[in-house]
Amino acid sequence: MTRPRARMRLGTHLIGTPPWRSLPHGVVVYGEWDPEDRTTYYWEEWEVLGYENLDFWVEYDHYTRKVTLYRPVHVTEHLEPAHLSEGQQLVVTFGGHQHPVTVGEVGVGTIQHLAGAFTYDLQMGQPVAYAELQGDGFVLSVERFDERVLDVYHGTVLDTAGQKEHFGKRVAPGGLTFKGVLVGLALVLGLGWMTTSCGSGTETCTPRTVVAADGTVTTEQDCVRRSVFGSGGLGK
Repeated sequence: MTRPRARMRLGTHLIGTPPWRSLPHGVVVYGEWDPEDRTTYYWEEWEVLGYENLDFWVEYDHYTRKVTLYRPVHVTEHLEPAHLSEGQQLVVTFGGHQHPVTVGEVGVGTIQHLAGAFTYDLQMGQPVAYAELQGDGFVLSVERFDERVLDVYHGTVLDTAGQKEHFGKRVAPGGLTFKGVLVGLALVLGLGWMTTSCGSGTETCTPRTVVAADGTVTTEQDCVRRSVFGSGGLGK
């Protein structure tokens, strides 16, 4: 499934706690094939307008289900995804300070779905090289779109409270929680018990004497099966 899953709609404002107000402008879904897992992993990125007139992106990972808010950042060092490797440690400079980071992921995603408008020239099937650098409480995303465009974004993972603060609601789609599984199991067991109970009961038979026209007398049993819940059945 390559369509967007986040609870966002193009052209519909997201109004969070002031001054957070944004407008989803475009959405792109990336896919990356993992030969070891033999699985294609997907994630989506929404370009949103309105945050201080900057190029903000909201990423939703279909596998980890994490929501990350990215904003552009200027890094002194030249970072190139193709020259980085997983586990590599380095120091990057932004905001006037040096920050130690570790390369978490390096790969190439391919655009599987496009909708809306973008400040970039994106095309279906276009490969985008990326590297994800993990820092203390933040993540840096380095993306190489083509020979001309190389961007670095500073990301913050948003929990449910953070999503509501920025967007006015939880944008991560709902999933089956452990609590939901327990409730569902209880309902199934309860219905099974009720079905079994309804199926069981007591049978009451009343003898009935029948006299035919020729004078023949016979005795029949008029039997009624009654539920264990009493007369009237369920709910009474």
